[in-house]
Amino acid sequence: MAYVYGRMEQSIAQQQRILRQPSQGIEVFHTSEEFLNKLIEITVGAERVSTLNLSPARGEQPNLDVYFRQVHQSIKSRRSALRSFRSIASLDTNNKLPFLVARTHELAQTGRASLAVFDQRSVSPLLHPLSMHITVKDGQSAVFLFPPVDMTGAMDSVLIRNEAMARVLQDYFNTLWQHSVRINEGTRIYLSGLEYLASMNAELRNDPHYQALKEIAR
Repeated sequence: MAYVYGRMEQSIAQQQRILRQPSQGIEVFHTSEEFLNKLIEITVGAERVSTLNLSPARGEQPNLDVYFRQVHQSIKSRRSALRSFRSIASLDTNNKLPFLVARTHELAQTGRASLAVFDQRSVSPLLHPLSMHITVKDGQSAVFLFPPVDMTGAMDSVLIRNEAMARVLQDYFNTLWQHSVRINEGTRIYLSGLEYLASMNAELRNDPHYQALKEIAR
């Protein structure tokens, strides 16, 4: 009997080891902390990034704040290998507006970052869209799929390393980009994009970052 139980325990242990191992090209994360740590690892040093950012604004989730800080430092570094960082942000709440204009003001001067927005409330009947983050680093593509970063820290997400999947989702992202309201592309600031943001909250016109951007917008 002891032999049987011993074999059962060994078998269960082997199954658990197998389940903990990522499938070929796939990694699964179960907390926002481990997801964001991997997201930072993959994003910093990438040559190209395309991200559909549906997460809270800076200041609402500590681990997410670490991501913004480290990625922004990488974008601004003169030694960065980054050629293009495109981000589409959702406007599910007006509380994001000051953060979006501050982020644009911080990153546009690098010439590497381009930011756009879409009004998530217009697709609310479809519930919350799935976020995605596509990178190219050292010639290899990676795709993250994830829900909005959970404030409690509990969330499931997945990293897929597959070139075909990356191409499909990159094409999808490019379509979303064309239908989004662009705030800037590189150093070019779009007046129409700033006015769109201000139409959602007139108080934004008093924001110093908004005013600085409007002076150079066209």
